[in-house]
Amino acid sequence: MKRNGLNLQTPRANRLAALVILAFLVVTLIALIAVPTYLAREHYDAANAKSSRLLGAYKSLNQTRPMLLQSVELLRVKDAKKFYLKGATPALATAELQDIAKAIIENNGGRLLSTQAIANKEDGGYRQVSTKIQMSVNIQNLRRVLYALESKEPYLFIDGLRVQAQVPAGFKPAPGIEPDMFVEFDVAAYSNITPTIAAADAGGKS
Repeated sequence: MKRNGLNLQTPRANRLAALVILAFLVVTLIALIAVPTYLAREHYDAANAKSSRLLGAYKSLNQTRPMLLQSVELLRVKDAKKFYLKGATPALATAELQDIAKAIIENNGGRLLSTQAIANKEDGGYRQVSTKIQMSVNIQNLRRVLYALESKEPYLFIDGLRVQAQVPAGFKPAPGIEPDMFVEFDVAAYSNITPTIAAADAGGKS
């Protein structure tokens, strides 16, 4: 309907426009509420699924934990024992160390002159046992002795190596013959101290 050149909408058209606007606003409001809610639900569902998987994995690991710990302990004890002296007391460990050093020296062309025990040191659950070695050996066999000592199990540690010639200056040995030298050094190894042994040592000292 036109009046004075102007378009005037009917009440029905106005109501229709109002309904369209209202519907648009309702849909927009629902979207503003529903979309974040849906996204949040998806996020928490994914987080819950991940937590459930982790919980299942932890439960499975917890069930096998005692067996794993037992296996690790067996491997630790089995592998570690070979690196330490077996002697349970300082005297036994020192005697064991001296026997090992003597065998290595004599098996590699050296001649053991003397051994002298050095005061042991204790640190935590371990005891360092040391002995002073004096031997006679030529230069070639000295290399073999030192290599054998350093590659031995239980682990041996060499300190304070001193080498002294036993021939006068300018001495010329016969071809193919190496003169022996006087060699002195400290050799150390470690033994494992158990609570029972430590208690027995403390009782013997008191």
